[in-house]
Amino acid sequence: MLQFFKRITLKRAMLSVLVGIGIFIVTWFYINSYYTLGIEDDLLSKITLMRHKVIKAAPQKNEQFVFISTGKDLNLVDDTAGYGNTPVSDRYKIYKLLNAINHLKNKPRFVLLDLQFYLPYTYSVDDSIQQKVKKAGLANFLPDTSIDDSLKQEIAKSRNLAVSVLLNNKSAIDTPLFKATYGIADYKTYGEFLNKFKLYYSDLKASSVPALLHQQINGIGYSGNQYALFCDHRLAFNYIWPDYYDDADNIKTQNGYQVYHIGSLMNLLANPKIMESTFSNKIVLVGNYEDDVHDTPAGKIPGTIILADIYLSLLNGRHYVPYLWMAFVIVVFSLLSYMAIYDPMPEVNFRFKFAFAEQVTSFVKEYISYIGILILVSLLSTLLFNITISLFLPAFIFSALDFLIQKKYKTKNEKN
Repeated sequence: MLQFFKRITLKRAMLSVLVGIGIFIVTWFYINSYYTLGIEDDLLSKITLMRHKVIKAAPQKNEQFVFISTGKDLNLVDDTAGYGNTPVSDRYKIYKLLNAINHLKNKPRFVLLDLQFYLPYTYSVDDSIQQKVKKAGLANFLPDTSIDDSLKQEIAKSRNLAVSVLLNNKSAIDTPLFKATYGIADYKTYGEFLNKFKLYYSDLKASSVPALLHQQINGIGYSGNQYALFCDHRLAFNYIWPDYYDDADNIKTQNGYQVYHIGSLMNLLANPKIMESTFSNKIVLVGNYEDDVHDTPAGKIPGTIILADIYLSLLNGRHYVPYLWMAFVIVVFSLLSYMAIYDPMPEVNFRFKFAFAEQVTSFVKEYISYIGILILVSLLSTLLFNITISLFLPAFIFSALDFLIQKKYKTKNEKN
């Protein structure tokens, strides 16, 4: 080890640091994108599953949530795209719920409508039940466009309320029927499961739903560009691997959580005392918990609960980037750069079952060596900073650097 440091000169050290910073920058852009390598996706998915199922990690900071599902209260409406009928959440019940909440003296801290409001709320003219109700003279009890108008008014009255929106095929916000504060709920993923989640859309000057909750409830400011995200002027990752603290089962047993179907609340709306105790100073999350379900490393989880999990990840600072962590990674990358350029990494003593070209074997052995070192570095990073370092891309870069500079693409005969 002492001989290793004696061989380091100022010129070599400066070049190694510059290369290390360059590799860190490449890794930073990779981390802050939705792309993942398949092998890395699989590894981090297993880590997430272990944290969720085995360790059962709980957030240090939590909130009082009221989860309200509309999945058992649906109605068919005409699909304006011409594809027949489409089930949507019962907007009359949503209107009644918001109307009751707006009349409370002590209101919820925040209300999220994680629902799609893109189709006008009218029954299909071919609906046989509707025809029978009309003939019975009870048409006034059917939802129609006036329900949309009433719901629009209640949303406008609600000061601490947001509506989830989607992105269209041009990556712009798909504006719903109702004007409100919007948060983007985009589950775009590169791998088999939902892995990285984008927090802030600098090109749209818009936040994802979890970031919006962090802003509106906790007063945290979000700003950034395509290169970096800042939260109250603190550097942060714009893409994070969520901690899946909750799912559809454990929200029913968590202290401070309440779970309802929206239909079961209708008989309670006229009782102010019950309404106050249920909703006062709580975060209300309304969504379709039956149909809006996504594959995650922790299993199938409703989208609204995923958004709550990511919000809790933000509340617990999982997205912040300590400058000390950056210095730690740059120092490690600089040392590995020096080894790749001037002091080749010892190859692992490993025999392949298949016959490969000499150059391929050499490259793979170097790659395994760098992966081994970076696994140890990642463990240190996780223990000290609670940040997992992407292993496979920097390991590939270091291996390629070593392979090219040390001319390992040549055979032993060519070197001689």
